[in-house]
Amino acid sequence: MSDKLKSGSLLLLFAVILLAPVIQDRLSEEAIKYVADSESAHNGMPTEWDGKQVFCTLFPEDFPHAEYSTGVTMIDSSGSTLAVNEEYNGTGACVGGLEGFTHGLDFMLNASAVVGNSLSIGYDIGEWGPLVHTIGGINSNNITGDFGGAYWHLDHNGATSMVGIGDLVMSDGDVILWRISTW
Repeated sequence: MSDKLKSGSLLLLFAVILLAPVIQDRLSEEAIKYVADSESAHNGMPTEWDGKQVFCTLFPEDFPHAEYSTGVTMIDSSGSTLAVNEEYNGTGACVGGLEGFTHGLDFMLNASAVVGNSLSIGYDIGEWGPLVHTIGGINSNNITGDFGGAYWHLDHNGATSMVGIGDLVMSDGDVILWRISTW
């Protein structure tokens, strides 16, 4: 009986050791609390980002991103994934917890650089300033369907930005969100 108890204990210990990373990930994801205020541009984002600057990108359903194709991945300013919010409307990624940026383009480039090439930005400088055509490898010029064309649309604090990213003045607590729109 004693040998069976020892074997069972060893087996249980081995199972706990193997499952420890999975258990830790589950506990971490459940520990994340999200802003639940539909009037806030931070709605659906980690509460620790409330009052901080956030850069989000939502990817088209028909043109998913290879890495961010389920829910919206929440990434902190050090590049660590906090969680994936499955309840957020769409798929994509948000990099948040940043502070002190005043120029929209600088903010976006710095925020996207936190995760390396997975959210790289492609843009051209035109007559009216920077025109973003690619985010995370998704080029709006390659989006096709039953419409005239597509472009990356910029929202600032939950509403369509009245200026381009090159003229956008950032404050602490601002959220910019990019998504594909069509005409």
